[in-house]
Amino acid sequence: MTDVREAGPPHPEALPAAQRDRRARIVDKMFAALLERNYDTVQVRDIAEAADVALGTLYRYFASKEHLAAAALVRWGEALQTRVTGPNVGGDIASSLAQVYNGALDAFGRHPQIYGAFVAIEMTSDPYARALWEEFSTVTMDSLDAPLAELDRARATAISQTLGLVLHGALRSWSNGSLTMAEAHRRIGQAIDLIFAESPPVGIGEVR
Repeated sequence: MTDVREAGPPHPEALPAAQRDRRARIVDKMFAALLERNYDTVQVRDIAEAADVALGTLYRYFASKEHLAAAALVRWGEALQTRVTGPNVGGDIASSLAQVYNGALDAFGRHPQIYGAFVAIEMTSDPYARALWEEFSTVTMDSLDAPLAELDRARATAISQTLGLVLHGALRSWSNGSLTMAEAHRRIGQAIDLIFAESPPVGIGEVR
C-alpha cells in the first residue's frame, strides 16, 4: 500500500527546519481556532492570515481544511494523552479506566468545539486527513487503553472496543443535547462496572 504522503503534501519530518516551523505555526493557529469556534465557521483563509502566510503557502502543507484540522486534532490528542494518563488512583484496572475515560469526557466538555471537528474528520474522504485521523485515533486509544496492559490481548481488545463505543455514543448524545455531561460520566461508569462485575453463581437469575 502506498503511503498517501508520497504524492501529497510533505511530511513534517521531510521539511527543512524553517518550513517545519512554518507548518507548526499554521497548525497552532488552527488548533487555537478550533478551541474557540465551531469547525464549520473556521475559514482556511483566516488561518493563513493568522499564521502570517499566503493561502497558497498553507495549501502546500495541507491538502484541505480537513487535512489541517486533522493535524490540529493530533496536537489535541497528544495533549489529551498527557492530561488523562496519571497515577492509578484506585489501585485496580476498573478505577484506572474510570479515571482516563472520565478525563477524556472532561476534556471534550471543556472544549465542545473540538468534538465538532472530531466528527467532521471522522467522516472525511480526504486521504491525507484520514492518515492523520488514524494517527489521532492511535494516540487517543493508547491513552485510554493504558490500564488494560496487564490483561491478555483478546480481553483487552474486547474491553477497549466496548468502552470506545460507549464513549462515542455518550459524546454524540451530549453534543446533540440529549445527554448531559453528568449523564455521560454515569454511562461510562455503568459500562465499566458491568464489564468488571463478578459473574453471578450458576442458577442465579434463571427463568424457571
